[in-house]
Amino acid sequence: MESQELLHPENSEIQNQEVNPEAAKTAQDINESATPESAVEPQNAENQAEKEPVVASEPADEKNDTEATIAQETPAELEKPEETLEQVETEYSSFNLEQCVAEMEKLVTEPNFNVVKQRVGVLRSKVLEFIREKRRKLQAEYEAAKTEALNKAAEEGQEAPQIPEFSYEPDELEKRFNDAFRIFKDNKAAFIENLEQQKIKNLELKNNIIESLKNLLESETNLKVLNDKVKEFQEQWKTIGPVPQAESTNLWQNYHFHIEKFFDIVRMNREMRMLDYKKNLEMKLQLCEKAESLLLNDSINQSFNELQELHRQWKEIGPVPDDKKEEIWERFKTASDQINQRRREHYDKLFAEEQNNYNAKVVLCEQAEEIVNKPVEQISEYNDTADKLTELLNLWKTLGPAPAKLNDEIWMRFKSNLDKFFQQKKEFFQQIKDVQMQNYNQKLNLAIQAEGIADRTDWKQATDEILALQTEWKNIGATPRKYSDQIWKRFRAACDKFFEAKSNYFNNAQTEETENLQKKEELIQKIISYEFGEDRNANLDAMKEYQKQWLEIGYVPRNEKDRIYTEYRNAINKRFSELKVSAEDIRHSRYQSRINDIMHNPNAEKLIDREKNLLTNKLARLREDIVLWENNLGFFSNSKNADILTAEFRKKIESAKREVADLEYKIKMMNNPKANETSQKPDEKVEPKPENETNVD
Repeated sequence: MESQELLHPENSEIQNQEVNPEAAKTAQDINESATPESAVEPQNAENQAEKEPVVASEPADEKNDTEATIAQETPAELEKPEETLEQVETEYSSFNLEQCVAEMEKLVTEPNFNVVKQRVGVLRSKVLEFIREKRRKLQAEYEAAKTEALNKAAEEGQEAPQIPEFSYEPDELEKRFNDAFRIFKDNKAAFIENLEQQKIKNLELKNNIIESLKNLLESETNLKVLNDKVKEFQEQWKTIGPVPQAESTNLWQNYHFHIEKFFDIVRMNREMRMLDYKKNLEMKLQLCEKAESLLLNDSINQSFNELQELHRQWKEIGPVPDDKKEEIWERFKTASDQINQRRREHYDKLFAEEQNNYNAKVVLCEQAEEIVNKPVEQISEYNDTADKLTELLNLWKTLGPAPAKLNDEIWMRFKSNLDKFFQQKKEFFQQIKDVQMQNYNQKLNLAIQAEGIADRTDWKQATDEILALQTEWKNIGATPRKYSDQIWKRFRAACDKFFEAKSNYFNNAQTEETENLQKKEELIQKIISYEFGEDRNANLDAMKEYQKQWLEIGYVPRNEKDRIYTEYRNAINKRFSELKVSAEDIRHSRYQSRINDIMHNPNAEKLIDREKNLLTNKLARLREDIVLWENNLGFFSNSKNADILTAEFRKKIESAKREVADLEYKIKMMNNPKANETSQKPDEKVEPKPENETNVD
């Protein structure tokens, strides 16, 4: 369960854990609940002095005294460490995840969990924050990859892929931290278990002392032996540690009962009693000196804890002579009062400082709220606002803790404003990134188109297209910085390649055009001299091959262009007429040839769409004209020249209908150009277009 708790940082929040002076002040000062010396010694001390000997230390017999003693049996191992939470947080503030794990592994080697628990808590909070941030990044990357995959599938018209749900697995550092944290919890459990076991053993030992004391009082008659044995039992009792809380009061009362019974037995031994009083006085004088020396200790908590131990020892020491009783107690009490007063003043000052810190943090919250609520629309404004909030956060860190009951509240107020702004900033910059990625995709598409144009030799159309791409490029906004240079270099390289090839071509154009003229004249002679066989399809294929060769031959000198093309058209038309191919078939074949040319263009899809749109618009206009002309026939019937007008319009309508049929055929060919290319009828011929003409039928 520890690993699950660690690997789900959303279940916990990093908060400032600060000292609560109110809680510290509510603890009873050791002096205020202590019993005066008169309570430590029997109230009828003067009468007992005459009847009782000076023997082993006499215990206190009041209830309050007993409760204070029980409270002081708390072992030093359970006291809080001297270092503060802020000191620990400051020490670990610059640690990364690996350093935190290494420090954790080092700390858990200390078996006493109480010594390191505060440091472990701070390390655990930092590690949770690291894991939470890592998980957010991984999930963001997963969501981005998922969206990209779905968009790609949608663009390609494919079914959406099955994408597994996001899962998070801890890495090696997290596993090491979990193992170390588990050792810490095991150490804690073992420490507490050992402590409880030791208390049970202590209870058994003290019960044995009480039982031995009881047997001693019932069996021993020698006063000297009895006194020595009781003192021995008292020393043993002092060396034994705390017992379970539930048994403490009853155990202490039982022990007191037998000690009092012992004093009843030795009451007559005054000399021994006075000797014991003198020894007790010396011991209490030493405790007074130790208490007074604590005033020189700079550590408030340490001096207070040591004072508690001195009070515990004071209660274990028996009575002193009556004439010194009040004096010695006042001296010890005075030192205790001064230590307690210093402690109260310390926490009063700490509380005042925390209140001042709270007031200052309220001001910082108000400033943060004012900054966050101010409208922000520009990148520079977001950055300026982020700098201001960061400055406020740095100032916040310089302030100490606020009162514990208000500390979490004021921190959440401040943190919520920061979270609100930085979430808005994140969404704003994410929108910018999305737009830049869209711009990148557009420029990538332009670069791909430019690369397709770079190898073309239809210089006029290709030049127009690549210049159009450059204009479109300029109108597209910025792209992500890490892709900007890369995509620009790619686009620029394609453009440079095209214009360099164009420059080289036109530098050598005259020689090449002369060679092309000679090739076309030779091809015309081949067309004229070709002998048809009996296989009509073979004859058509031969003519198509000649047409294909004509298209593959480049430009000729401009002054020879019309002549050579006329000779070619005459030759090819003559040969087609010999094959008895209709004009409509020639026209359809010519258009099919044009589609085939387009399909070999790198921008075939774009050109096909443009051609189809032109044909569709033209078809729609012709149909509207036909309807209009047919309606107008009725108006012309009553006019003076009705026959002439109606004949003219009927001629237009018939011509338009033939053109409509032709356009419908072309659109049908456009809808499936590849199929038409492969399924051309054998009796169709392909008519080449004149050289240097545009692709307009």
